[in-house]
Amino acid sequence: MERPDSDSAAPLVEPLTRREREILALLDQGLTAPEIAEKLTLGLSSVKTHVQHIYAKLGANSKRQAVDRARELGWLPPAAPASTTTPTSIASPRPTPQHNLPLQLTSFIGRAYEIGAALRLLRASRLITVTGPGGSGKTRLALTVGTQALAGFADGVWLVELAPIADPALVPQTVAQALRLRAEGGQAFQDLLADHLRDKTLLLILDNCEHLAAACAQLAESLLKNAPGVRILATSTVPLEVGGESTLPVPSLSLPEALPAAPLESVATAEAVQLFVTRAAAVRPDFVLTPANAAAVAQICRRLDGIPLAIELAAARARALDVEQIAARLDDRFGLLAGSSRSAPPRQQTLRATLDWSHELLSEPERALLRRLSVFAGGWTLEAAEAVCGDKDEGGRTQHRQLLGDVKDEERLPDPFHPSAFILQPSAVLDLLAQLVARSLVLSEQRPGQETRFRMLESIQEYGLEKLAQAGEAAPVRDRHLGCYLALAEEAEPGLRGHGQLSWLRRLERENDNLRAALAWSLQTEAAEMAMRLASALFRFWTIRAYAAEASHWLEAAIALPASSGALAHSVWRAKALSGAGRLGWHAGLPDYGWSRLVESLAIYRELNDQTGMATALMYMGDRDDLSPDAATALRLFEEALELYTAARDRDGIGICQNTIAQVLELLGERAKALQLYQSSAANLRAQGDQWNLLWPSTQLAWNAWLDGNAARAQALLQEVLATREELGDKWGNYFPVQYLCEISMALGQFDEARAAARAIPNLRPSYTRLPAVSLIRLGQVDYMEGRLDDARDHLEASLKIFRDLNDRNGLGWAPPWLGCVAYRQGNLDEARALIEAGLALHDPGAPWHEVAFALFSLGEVTRAQGELAVSAAHYARSLRSVMAHGARPSVPAHLEGFAKLAAAAGDTARAARLWGAAEALRAQIGIPVPPVERTDYEQAVAAARQAGPPSEFAQAWSEGRAWTWTQAAEYALER
Repeated sequence: MERPDSDSAAPLVEPLTRREREILALLDQGLTAPEIAEKLTLGLSSVKTHVQHIYAKLGANSKRQAVDRARELGWLPPAAPASTTTPTSIASPRPTPQHNLPLQLTSFIGRAYEIGAALRLLRASRLITVTGPGGSGKTRLALTVGTQALAGFADGVWLVELAPIADPALVPQTVAQALRLRAEGGQAFQDLLADHLRDKTLLLILDNCEHLAAACAQLAESLLKNAPGVRILATSTVPLEVGGESTLPVPSLSLPEALPAAPLESVATAEAVQLFVTRAAAVRPDFVLTPANAAAVAQICRRLDGIPLAIELAAARARALDVEQIAARLDDRFGLLAGSSRSAPPRQQTLRATLDWSHELLSEPERALLRRLSVFAGGWTLEAAEAVCGDKDEGGRTQHRQLLGDVKDEERLPDPFHPSAFILQPSAVLDLLAQLVARSLVLSEQRPGQETRFRMLESIQEYGLEKLAQAGEAAPVRDRHLGCYLALAEEAEPGLRGHGQLSWLRRLERENDNLRAALAWSLQTEAAEMAMRLASALFRFWTIRAYAAEASHWLEAAIALPASSGALAHSVWRAKALSGAGRLGWHAGLPDYGWSRLVESLAIYRELNDQTGMATALMYMGDRDDLSPDAATALRLFEEALELYTAARDRDGIGICQNTIAQVLELLGERAKALQLYQSSAANLRAQGDQWNLLWPSTQLAWNAWLDGNAARAQALLQEVLATREELGDKWGNYFPVQYLCEISMALGQFDEARAAARAIPNLRPSYTRLPAVSLIRLGQVDYMEGRLDDARDHLEASLKIFRDLNDRNGLGWAPPWLGCVAYRQGNLDEARALIEAGLALHDPGAPWHEVAFALFSLGEVTRAQGELAVSAAHYARSLRSVMAHGARPSVPAHLEGFAKLAAAAGDTARAARLWGAAEALRAQIGIPVPPVERTDYEQAVAAARQAGPPSEFAQAWSEGRAWTWTQAAEYALER
């Protein structure tokens, strides 16, 4: 049963704490806040705070509302009926209904929703079956519900313990004994029960029905027909399947979030943690949850899947072990989780005994399927279960071979099945799987738009793996699991290049744990070809999802396996694995390693005359994070790759390669050619359906739109890129569009948006160590443009420190000019000049042109302020020529304004007015205002120039400048 999102009788997401439940019970008894404080030895203010929390969680505004709400949820016993006696009469005490419910010696933790749901179901249905796996707390839940419902049944609540009963014929007799009935004169116990219960109002709790399900169902149906006042609350791993039955599945206790360092408050509110802490404190009174042990406690609860029995058994070990030791020993959970209370039933004294109890109730086919399903990791589909767990032809030999593909080294493979293995037909898997779901040994998960998936709790899976090994089936079933997921990966590989890209990405993500398990098995068994096939088929998936370290591990491990034949050493599989490993080496900053892998890959592809493979290896050889040191070599490699892709008619490869060539051309200053190639690349990739690779030319087209002054188109394209990246789950390169958005927003005066983008940068590619510094420098730029100079200095200096630690030359050249701008605005001209010149000295010839241009422009500003007008003009000119060469229209207005200030300083106010007018018009066209940090200087300079001559001449010159194109204005600025 799913927990409703909104229900008048459903609790809020946050449950009441133990202390809050104590205070709620005392409020129900009529105690005041001071009385509660005295009773519980609490401060009055603390009690009042707890009461407010109770009101908030229950959605109440008063004590009465809170109590009524809690009673609806079953957290408080039903209210006694209003008295009908007259004031002068003496009310007779209402007799307590009879029952045989045992006194519980430990507190009941959590399950607030399930208790409330069970109480509501008891009002609407006469048979409720609480279902769940062994150890999930079904019995304890039923007893708690029975206790809270006691006042509603005039003839009591009666527990019938069926676990010790093996003979189904004894079920009616056992129920009669629990009700203290005796059969006389040979009367059948079922008839005795029907006669006795015919006019009774009571609740029967039939506990542990799974091994007697048919007999319990028959008795329940008889009683419900003949005794209208009887209601039955059953506990079982399977439903009884009686007409009118309502089932209440008992999920695991709520778990803490799986975070590296979840807040203590978050960990403490999880039901599983509350149970562990309470039970651990019972055996070790000084035990409390602390920041130091919270992570270990959370790990224990998560690994035990929130199963109450397992958690209680683990907590009992706190008597001798600390929680870190308990967590470390969970790999041997069946040995660790033994030795519970001697008073518990034998099946509940160890986790193994509980699972043995459930296992013994299964048929042989169900046992076979259960143990084979244990090889799956992270869940599975019905199709996968049929492929991996079903047998064909002599115990599965034919299917086993087919799934593994054309295996060259057959002599390595073990005999598919142990001689005593059970033969399971694939056609039977669906029905058997449904039975395991009904028995709560397998969980079924259905999500909109997705195929139904199944999974096991970790403890049940570990138990199944033991049984699999004992049956002699571990190796053949794992071989078929490997074959199944190899087939999936190879089917997905071309799909990741086309229109089905998104669905394949999502499917592979769902199956990622199974793919890892298959890879691990291929390595363990030294199945070299299958390891290389699987790893290379997954390379694009790993790339898009930025699993670079993991991809490198699997590829290298596969390459390192001993080849079983000479042919494999020269196979396409090895070449693919080598090319992937080589590309990862490039991007990991290991150029020699990456190059050697790619050279070996290229040699194999040439030997095989594989055009697409050769093209891919060549493209990877040229595709480095920093193309600037040897752009000419990169261009040659890319052009050769493009010829091969074209010959192979590989449209996806053509589109990818066009994009990489365009990047080099743009770096070399050939923007027009680059722009044409970006457009062609986008067209090819869009037609192919390769959304991920389309993001790269789309990002550059957006940036080029900005350089052309089309801010609206640039921002729209970048937002589209980011939306697609989010949809694809891309983690590889999405810091580029975010950086561009930051820069564009900053120029447009949208400082909040720019700051948000800057702060997002470090999370976009966590493995890229320079991004925190990039984020800081972007924040410094935004602060500077907005005029927050002290904040700007702090951010820029912090970025510079990181760049120094990384020995990042580009970063070391990037930050100082901006620090120089801060110093300039604060009046420290000598410091400003030194910082900017230091930054320029660190820029090598391949440094990003716009950073060099900005540094030169900034040096022009400082030298102008120092009175070196000719030197300033030279710096402005070098910067503006670079800007014009790259067609960067948004950078032009600031340069025009710089030249205007030089003209005004030289007394040529008409020239200054034309340049200011042209800058104003260009800013208006693009939508970029004068930034706040420059506005005062700008306004003062314009006002002084306007007052220096006839106003009409100044206005006429300003108007002339406004009529120019941006290129006319730039050429005018550079005339002298």
